[in-house]
Amino acid sequence: MKARFVTGLLLFLMGVLPVHADTQYPEKGVRLVIPFAAGGSATTSARLLAEHLAQALGQKVYVENKGGANGAIGAAFVANSQADGYTLLYSSAGMMTVNPFLFGDALVYKVDQFIPVSLSSTFASVMFINKDFPAKNLQELIAYGKKNPGAITFGSAGAGSSGHLWGELLKQRADIDIRHVPYKGMGPALIDVIGGRITFVLDAAVTGISQLKAGNLRAIASTSHKRIPMLADVPTFAESGLKGFEPLSWYGVFAPAATPKPIIDRLNSAIAVVASSPEYKKDLMALGMSAEASTSEALKSRIVNDSKLWSEVIRVANLSSQ
Repeated sequence: MKARFVTGLLLFLMGVLPVHADTQYPEKGVRLVIPFAAGGSATTSARLLAEHLAQALGQKVYVENKGGANGAIGAAFVANSQADGYTLLYSSAGMMTVNPFLFGDALVYKVDQFIPVSLSSTFASVMFINKDFPAKNLQELIAYGKKNPGAITFGSAGAGSSGHLWGELLKQRADIDIRHVPYKGMGPALIDVIGGRITFVLDAAVTGISQLKAGNLRAIASTSHKRIPMLADVPTFAESGLKGFEPLSWYGVFAPAATPKPIIDRLNSAIAVVASSPEYKKDLMALGMSAEASTSEALKSRIVNDSKLWSEVIRVANLSSQ
């Protein structure tokens, strides 16, 4: 009788304790590291995610900016943190699909140091152009570029940034000679578009929407399969006759590679709940973004597919620092 009781108790503990342990996460606040300087779409969208994720997890989610080196400093910090689910990375697509090919062995973190948790949002980039530039649409801009090699300039938040890569893709697909002007952020670049010192920028809708509404800029194309709801009168690149600009940019959550699967699953489920929230969707829509969750495996596949595009752009443009 006693032996049967002990055996039964052991079987009960073997079956229950792992589940019980899993459901204890998180037992304290979670830190979400943004590998960029404060400000911009990364910080704004991360704070929205943190606010809603805290409700889903039942614990506070602290947002912490650790910018520098195209996001490498913050990424390396998370990669070397304890794999317990309490320090997470809020990554842009470029962190996982551009930097490895741009910097090679010089990069202080590796993609395989992380495990994808989930997407949190997707968004298109918009071409914001100087309001007095003679081209009124994308085809006119391309025609102008062919007639005036080197006359068209575009700004970005720095060499290797998403805005830089989109410009290089345009240069390659349209076969036009346009010049890149790097800045220390999209703010200064946008100011120079408005002032007519450079021609355009390609960045998230939120970057230029207020200046667009004020009449200081024009928007002539977006990088997406379909038009952005908040800019319904702006055609996509494909509608404008130039295909290959459909991949959406994204933000997602990543954990150190050794993080236990039950914790990844718990976080994934919580982000799925957040992504289905009408309030979260509405908040992101105001930024020109769409709420979107994914499985860990789906995000991993997305990284592989996006990497094929950007590695080729980097190769053709000879941008690699290796």
